[in-house]
Amino acid sequence: MKSFFNLCSLGFLFSWCSAEPLKEILVWDGAAPLETLTPQPGADPRGVVGAEGRRSDVFSPTFVPWPAARPNSPVVIVCPGGGYNKLAEQHEGVAVAKRLNDLGCTALVLRYRVPRRSENTPWVQPLLDLRKTLEIARVRAGEWNGDSKNIGVVGFSAGGNLAARLAYAPAEVNVDRPDFVALIYPAYLFFKDEPNSVLREGPEGVVPTTEIKKLAPAFFAHSADDPYPAEASQAMGALLKSMGAKVEVHVWAGGGHGWGATDRCVASREWTQLMGLWMKDRGILAK
Repeated sequence: MKSFFNLCSLGFLFSWCSAEPLKEILVWDGAAPLETLTPQPGADPRGVVGAEGRRSDVFSPTFVPWPAARPNSPVVIVCPGGGYNKLAEQHEGVAVAKRLNDLGCTALVLRYRVPRRSENTPWVQPLLDLRKTLEIARVRAGEWNGDSKNIGVVGFSAGGNLAARLAYAPAEVNVDRPDFVALIYPAYLFFKDEPNSVLREGPEGVVPTTEIKKLAPAFFAHSADDPYPAEASQAMGALLKSMGAKVEVHVWAGGGHGWGATDRCVASREWTQLMGLWMKDRGILAK
């Protein structure tokens, strides 16, 4: 027994004893608000995972906690992408949670509602799910070795759009917002997915107003050859910087879209460590 405990002590130091997720937690006690679709009879309302590992048909959103090894760690809500139609919850969820644990963070992998409830405003119900998850995390962070005053969001593609809306969307000024965000190849920041487009402004947009007094620091990671243009991340980063936010933007020459926490390209291998250095530089993560 003594050798086992010694090994695990070393594991905490070197991320050798791998973290394990806890049981998933329902976001809503009852029916999720503003629901407009009806699940198939007998279907699991928490969603169905297909052969490709993507979750679909989520009517009862949940999140899975991955506690950090140490108390008072940063908490990161993870929002996988999937075009607001499915959730790529393996390489943009589970694998991300493991990397965040290695950095010293608690991760909460969110399974927000999909598919789209609206073609024009597909983020409405998922944003409610994300806000409620942030509310729960503020209260229960300590249960997962997290710091309730140090909670951020990392989002991928559509999940990056969702994270940007939680942090910066102007529609509701007096709502709780994350303490930091990481937007990984975020989609739909531009009106059109073209390099020469412009950021979505107005009540349904992502551009913050001056009424939001404290803008969360932001980390961006994108590939220059992504069909969802990296210019959107650069434009959003420049705007936030002009408004006083602390911003860091990384753009790699290649990689395309949807690389997540994989070994597919240089960007997919490097972004997590760069995010960890940024978090330390900002005082979010202990050095």
